[in-house]
Amino acid sequence: MWINLHARIRELMGMRRASSIGAAIVLTVAAAGVAVVTGAAPASASCSHSHSNVDNKFGQLFNATNVNIRTGPHTTCGSLGYGQLSHNVDFHCFASGDRVSANGHTTYTWTYLRDTTTGVSGWVADALLDNLGGNVAC
Repeated sequence: MWINLHARIRELMGMRRASSIGAAIVLTVAAAGVAVVTGAAPASASCSHSHSNVDNKFGQLFNATNVNIRTGPHTTCGSLGYGQLSHNVDFHCFASGDRVSANGHTTYTWTYLRDTTTGVSGWVADALLDNLGGNVAC
């Protein structure tokens, strides 16, 4: 309850929602060293979200391999391609979405980005990006 209230207050103040949450779940980490735990999207979750190119972060910003680049900020949205550690990306903005845990972080925000190595644009959970994703809200 506290984390949800805290996240809502930060959201209302225009700040990004990202928090680490302890979990009583034992995870088996794949060879890549990444474990992803997700919460199901509500039935009303939409894979079409507005976005704009207002963030200026650019570089090799994926923090895992085979990162799904999705059509929307939900784990149920289709995958358009996969980001790799060696790929360069251009962050556009971030928005609220499904809860995702990876690399010791749990986030509720997703960044819209363009993988300039492959040309694929879409949404990536901030837990899978360096410094927990973009800095500018969509």
